[in-house]
Amino acid sequence: MSNDDRRFHLWIPQEEVDELEKKPMAISVDRGLDFSSHGNSLSQGLQEIMTAYSNLQNDSLSEEDIVVFKMVLPEGEDIYAKRDIAEKEGLKINAIKDKRHAIVSTNKSMFQRLQDRVGTYRDSGSLKHFQYVEEFEPFPTEEKQARSLKKYLAEQKDSLSVDVQMMFIPNLSDEIQDKAARRLTVKIKEMEGSLQAEPYKLSDGTTVVRAVIPIKNLEAVSCDAVIYRVEQTSFFQVSPSGLNLFGSEMGLSPDIDIDALPAVAVLDSGVNFPSDFSALVPVHWQASSCTGSGGPHGTAVASKVVFAHIGMQLAEPYLTPRTKVIDCDIYGSDTKVPSDVMTKRIEEAVSAFADVCKIFNLSTNAPRPIDGDELSIMGYHLDSLMKRYSIKFVISAGNHDLAKSSSSLEEILEDDDIRVAEPGDAMLGITVGAVAGITHNNAFSEANVITAYSRTGPGFAGFYKPDLVAYGANLCYDLTIPRDPFSIIMAPNGRLAVDCGTSFAAPVVAGDLAELLNVTPNRDVMLAQALLYNGAQHLWNTKKITQEEADYIGNHYGRGLSSPQSCKYSSQYKVSFLRSGSLKRLTKEHVKFLMPSPQAALRGNNTTRVTITCVTNPPIDKTKGSQYLGAYISASLHKLDKNGNLNVANPKVSDNRTKWDTCYHFSNTFSGFTSGDWEVWLDLSTRWGTENDVEIPYALVITIEDLTKTNDIYAAIMAEAEGRFQPITSIRIPVR
Repeated sequence: MSNDDRRFHLWIPQEEVDELEKKPMAISVDRGLDFSSHGNSLSQGLQEIMTAYSNLQNDSLSEEDIVVFKMVLPEGEDIYAKRDIAEKEGLKINAIKDKRHAIVSTNKSMFQRLQDRVGTYRDSGSLKHFQYVEEFEPFPTEEKQARSLKKYLAEQKDSLSVDVQMMFIPNLSDEIQDKAARRLTVKIKEMEGSLQAEPYKLSDGTTVVRAVIPIKNLEAVSCDAVIYRVEQTSFFQVSPSGLNLFGSEMGLSPDIDIDALPAVAVLDSGVNFPSDFSALVPVHWQASSCTGSGGPHGTAVASKVVFAHIGMQLAEPYLTPRTKVIDCDIYGSDTKVPSDVMTKRIEEAVSAFADVCKIFNLSTNAPRPIDGDELSIMGYHLDSLMKRYSIKFVISAGNHDLAKSSSSLEEILEDDDIRVAEPGDAMLGITVGAVAGITHNNAFSEANVITAYSRTGPGFAGFYKPDLVAYGANLCYDLTIPRDPFSIIMAPNGRLAVDCGTSFAAPVVAGDLAELLNVTPNRDVMLAQALLYNGAQHLWNTKKITQEEADYIGNHYGRGLSSPQSCKYSSQYKVSFLRSGSLKRLTKEHVKFLMPSPQAALRGNNTTRVTITCVTNPPIDKTKGSQYLGAYISASLHKLDKNGNLNVANPKVSDNRTKWDTCYHFSNTFSGFTSGDWEVWLDLSTRWGTENDVEIPYALVITIEDLTKTNDIYAAIMAEAEGRFQPITSIRIPVR
């Protein structure tokens, strides 16, 4: 877009929003069970729980007045809708595995009361709420161990011990957790294990114990009643750099006001730009537990944040930066860092710089794919920091080595080990994969196709990951990296090199987000995120796409290729309406925007595209398993017909319109329509624990595009709106 065609986006004021009340309804249907048979089954399950407890020896909870077990609902039921059953029976819902399975606890006298009341249901058919419980059962050890841990144990039969993290049952009192931690520590030592660090707590207060335990004794430790989940300790590392240096140091453009550039914090192995570029790194910081200096990875990552694709500037006399960076060294001389240490270093960096920087790039991953049934510990930690500090993490999807043993990209994409790696499953961050920028002979990928090293989705609980893709290096069948504008990075001495990895795709997007943040009202990072998603370029043909194809594309390319220049400003042919707001549980909104009359008068097929993006910041709760996100906002498009009625105008395929996701994003094309006030209807859904007065913030972007490039729709909207929608530079927008 030329500078002459730049138009400021339009703001949707509160006056253009209709607020409506919503009345949620829930209806229970009698299951028609034989209460005698069903009650007997429930009684038997409760007896098995007591038997399991009596068989536990040297258990961390044996001296506490507490019983922990599973409550299972029938197919089609939801813990959220039936939580009153637990409340009636004095059961505390400690954690939710999925919609039907919950881990609950109670004291021993209430457990006896539960047994008696189930007996009453069995004998008389009263207390009919028990019909909505499929069974009560013990919480077995095999369900506590993560799938990836089980796989490791099966493959590493010769290993003598394993480094694991044991997460306690959530929502236990601090007193019980502290006592249990001391007892479990003794038990681990008795089982020939050794603690690797002091027990620590997650953001929600749940205790985690890290220890190296002999594999022969792992099950005996895992069966302890206080343990909820056991997983192999993740060691985070930056991808090794096989730098092939070339070229000489380039100069920096003298025309750039570096002080005016936005900042991105680079959490990596340290940034070492040449001295002439020192102004681009105003702060060098190192985590308190780090010592020494690291390798070239951090410098290469920072160069992608600052310059995007350096190779595109090699024909110019100078390099032109778009951001500056805050150097946050979280590695020092370490080559790999365990997750318990890494979480502390990341939090220390965020605490130090969240007041001056809203975007944090993290190009580091665990070496194995996520399990997906539970959000990873690091993914949850990043989400918690984003909630607490109102920041945004841009995260690499992770790399794999499948190209070493595969003969084609198709073979790679069929392998289960390609799934995103921790912390790329973080739900509130932006996870980035890599696509090839250029087609090369003997390379795995053609241009605009996912690379042979980039991890893909699905992410946690089946949600789309990555969120976006960016251009990166291609990879050849002989594992060499061809030199092209997208594979070039800067080495610590200022010389250039080639390298590949999603480590260098994520910082491109971090810089893209920073560019948009600089032109976003109130520097609202969530609105900048919505704008970036809204302008993402599809690398595929969406015409007549099936739902299966849409899901496949979403789990490989997310919302598309990050393209800040396509969404930084409106133009005569493309206009974006922006809004930030919030919804409560019992409210919904109808948001108006104007479809101009010249566009409605155009003849032809598919003359106009409307793209809707709504990003939310929902409550999070790791104890709720697949129901981790406490709310979502659905968005639906409604267009005017010739009679002045509003009709639903959503696309047939629900691409990026997934319930309980953090973003609703879709496009539809139109021709032969009616101009005037179209609407986007926003509807909030919440899970239990979200009170009626809790406000769920959202960022909304609506874009109209003349695909024929015939009409100046920006001028038409400004004329027909008569001041209803103002350019964002000419209004004062209240801070939420």
